[in-house]
Amino acid sequence: MGTASMFGNQIMEAELDCDWMTTDVFIEFINHGSEEGNLVEIVSVKSHGVDITTWVNMDYIFDLVSDYIAEADYHWTDHGDVA
Repeated sequence: MGTASMFGNQIMEAELDCDWMTTDVFIEFINHGSEEGNLVEIVSVKSHGVDITTWVNMDYIFDLVSDYIAEADYHWTDHGDVA
């Protein structure tokens, strides 16, 4: 599960697989948010301290981040909604 507020700088953990390896990664992203939806910027993808951002399929990384945000805990008070 994610955190209640998903705006701003975030770091998530994931596991990436390919035909010849599996590695744990940290994905750092910024969720700027917008009226149209979440505006997300990928800062880095790191595995064991090595920046592998340019080596990975960014469409897949954006899908992982989108799922992470969608699964976050949500409470109406986190976003100023009025009951």
